[in-house]
Amino acid sequence: MKHNKLLKVFCAGMTSALMLTSLTACSDKKEETTTKATTAEETTSEETKEETTAEGETTAEGETSAESETTAEETTEATTEETTAAASAFTLPETFTFDGKFDVKIVGYEYWDTADKYDYDLVNVYYDFTCKNDDVQKIAQVYWKATQNGEELKEDPSSNSTFSDMDHNDDIWLFFQNGVTYRSVVQFACVKGSKDPITVSVGDSNDNMQSFDIEPTWEMPDIRHEDFELAKIDKPAFGPGNLPEGTKADGRFDIKINGVTGIFTGTDLDRDSKIVEHKVVGISFTVTNHTGREDSPFMIAMNNCYVFQDGVTLKHVGSGKGSEDEGKTQQDLPLYQKIADGETVTYTAYFKLRSDSPIEVVFKESFKLDTFADMVYDVNAQ
Repeated sequence: MKHNKLLKVFCAGMTSALMLTSLTACSDKKEETTTKATTAEETTSEETKEETTAEGETTAEGETSAESETTAEETTEATTEETTAAASAFTLPETFTFDGKFDVKIVGYEYWDTADKYDYDLVNVYYDFTCKNDDVQKIAQVYWKATQNGEELKEDPSSNSTFSDMDHNDDIWLFFQNGVTYRSVVQFACVKGSKDPITVSVGDSNDNMQSFDIEPTWEMPDIRHEDFELAKIDKPAFGPGNLPEGTKADGRFDIKINGVTGIFTGTDLDRDSKIVEHKVVGISFTVTNHTGREDSPFMIAMNNCYVFQDGVTLKHVGSGKGSEDEGKTQQDLPLYQKIADGETVTYTAYFKLRSDSPIEVVFKESFKLDTFADMVYDVNAQ
């Protein structure tokens, strides 16, 4: 850039020198023709003016040309720098839309050299899933496929927290309300040590896939769960609310939502295999068996139970510390207990909270919006 500015000054100086020489020559010429007729003097004067004007225009044009060249060169250099930066930037494909079902937006990739731990390396594909279905929808309805050098890659080969703190095996059990966006991950085992491109396909069925390429050599961001915040829903209203009890349409059971029994403490392992605590909510239910035989009515009822927080169902977990069922697993609780037809059992189920937003406990018919029990609770009031 300094070279361009020096060139500009040099050009302007040379032009000015030429102008000064011309003006001096014109002055000498005027003195030599002093004794001539007035008409000749006027002619000489006019010629001198024309020469002076022409030289003045030449100087202006020279300066303008030098400035234009400098500006053009500066713009070219700036554009080149921007182009280079854009070429090396981490880019992502567009959002993939599957009408009336869901959108999938790819937000990042993460390549892992697993060293001696596995005989394959790993690629995590992080994405934002947005439900577009009027009814609830599972993230498991998203189909994934990946190939490298023409070979299909195995999906979800490991749930080891070292390589991702988002476990797709947990997420596939979640249900989402219409309009809710949630971040998840799909993981593929790729060829050990290979940096060849990977073609990833996503769809709503094996017959309706859209594809994009990723390269393990790209600089991939370290994307974790904390980089994404689920939009809060302060006033959940999936169902009508204030409907504490009801009966399934086919009459197989009656259900009553007794209320929240408390907020307790649960534990998990994070990405670095460290124990982290989280909050667990206990919810009491009473269910009556109407199947016509000895059965596990609560197990049946749970197929119609959705505990939403911020539009996404909560994960059903074991009892938390401080609860009356502390230390018991789900198998130790009445979840699978069989009772005779017409008998009733009360059971406390525990769910892992993800925020301090209100929860909505919903019992609805499968694949329908028909709700037969629905209650909203403020977890902060417990």
